[in-house]
Amino acid sequence: MNRITLQLVLTLTTVTVALLAHAVVPRSATGSSQSSSSPRPLILQEDDGEHLVRRTGPTGGWPFTIKLDGQNGNTQDFFVFTDIMAPGQTIPFHKHDNAEEILFIEEGGATVIVGDQRAVAGPRSIVFIPRDTWISATNTGKQDIHLLALFSRHGYEQYMRALGVKQGEPMTPLTPDELSHLRALGHSMYWDTSKGPYPPSVAHP
Repeated sequence: MNRITLQLVLTLTTVTVALLAHAVVPRSATGSSQSSSSPRPLILQEDDGEHLVRRTGPTGGWPFTIKLDGQNGNTQDFFVFTDIMAPGQTIPFHKHDNAEEILFIEEGGATVIVGDQRAVAGPRSIVFIPRDTWISATNTGKQDIHLLALFSRHGYEQYMRALGVKQGEPMTPLTPDELSHLRALGHSMYWDTSKGPYPPSVAHP
C-alpha cells in the first residue's frame, strides 16, 4: 500500500512539474514571432535618422536628427539625437527631471557649464548631466561641433519632436504657453533669463 501511494505521488509530481515547465516557456522559445513593439536592432550611419529643424525658441532654425527613441528603433529606455553647433551658437540653460544625460562632444571648443563645473571641452569629450542639473554649452571655437546626446529614459523626445518640423516645412512659431506646455511634457525646464544670466549654484566667470 505504501509503495502504491509513493508511486502515485511521484506520478502526480512529474505531471505537475511538466505542466508548470510548459506554462513558463517564453513565447519566443516556442517559435512565435517577435512583437512589433519590441526594440529593433539597428546600425545607423551618420545621415540615418529623423531630420528635423527647431521652429522656435532660442535655438530656432537649428537642425537636429533623432536617431533612437520609441518610434525609431522602438527603444524601451534610451533617447538619442545628434546636433551640429555652429560657432557662436549656445544651448541655453535647461535641466531634465526624469533622466540622466550624456553629451558626447566630437570637436573641441565648446564652453560647457554643468552644475558647479565649467570647462572648455576638448575633442571627443563626454559630459555627464545628472537629473535636475543645469546644463549650458556654447561653441566658443571657430569650427562646427558635432554633438550626440543620450538620455537614459524617454520624455525629452516628446518636446523635441513637437518643437521640430521637417526641412522645407513652414516654421510655424509656438506661443509661450504652448512652449511651456511642451517643455513640461518633455520633463524639461529652461532658465528664465529675466531673472539673470545664470541659474543658482552654477559655475560662471
